[in-house]
Amino acid sequence: MLVAMTAARKKLAILWFVGAGLTFIALLILTTFGNNGQFAVLWDWFLPAVTPNLSLIVGVMFNDIRHQAAKGESVESFMYRLALWLSLVYLLLLFITPLLSPFTDVPLDTYLQNSKLPLSLVQALATTALGAFYVQRESKP
Repeated sequence: MLVAMTAARKKLAILWFVGAGLTFIALLILTTFGNNGQFAVLWDWFLPAVTPNLSLIVGVMFNDIRHQAAKGESVESFMYRLALWLSLVYLLLLFITPLLSPFTDVPLDTYLQNSKLPLSLVQALATTALGAFYVQRESKP
């Protein structure tokens, strides 16, 4: 089954910008009103976690605008759904990770460092699925 490329790209972009934006706002609130003094630790953890994928999405969007992507392009729905669901899981994990830190006895910097390994695995899967989705092209019959 095929889905329209432009609609799928828009949905993925919205998911990533909303997910990263909500996490950004949560971290902004934590760093503004928090009193733990480890603001840099949160941002050093967050920015590398979203910047590569957001950059990829923005680059593809600008390329589409510049080259006026054909409206008839479509992609395999499996690749789109895989990228969508892996992205959603990753962004949810990214959002809840710093929010759970007050419920542990581990210092924030250690907690965030420990979270990088499982998050990196999910990030790698989501990024690979996004990349595979963006390079795939099929024409409608």
